[in-house]
Amino acid sequence: MLGAAFSLAFAGFLRVGEFTYRETDRELGAFFSKWFLTKQHIRIPAGESYMELTIPASKTDPFRKGITLTIAASGDPACPVNSMRRLQAIDYHQPPSAPLFCIGRQQQLAFTREHVVRRLQQIAITAGLGQGAWNGHSFRRGAATWGSTSGNLGKRNSDIRPVAI
Repeated sequence: MLGAAFSLAFAGFLRVGEFTYRETDRELGAFFSKWFLTKQHIRIPAGESYMELTIPASKTDPFRKGITLTIAASGDPACPVNSMRRLQAIDYHQPPSAPLFCIGRQQQLAFTREHVVRRLQQIAITAGLGQGAWNGHSFRRGAATWGSTSGNLGKRNSDIRPVAI
């Protein structure tokens, strides 16, 4: 779950608030999917090497019309498309309206910002990257930096050559 969330966040230049939620947000019932990512917001066409992610609400979408991103498969171990395919395969028992990410398969706890940032910090320290300023902007900043330094920023998906990250 965490690997899928992190690879999607990086590939989609997502803000942490675009893929996390609080337990109280689930009280929205049917309206939850109008504000937060659910299983129905990911579409991976069979046999294709891309996916479509619809972000139902974002601070860059003030009228809440939704934004659809096309994310290419990278073919490396952190491939967001393969990560989402694996997640869909193991999480098939959940309805399309269920949150895209959660904590724990049995308990299905809310996938909170605090959980994501804490786990990101733990992983960075374990990987020897130090305590640094790992926070909710790390995925977006990291993806922008990678795109800029690799020369991929502003190119069409079909022109991007995947690299291991």
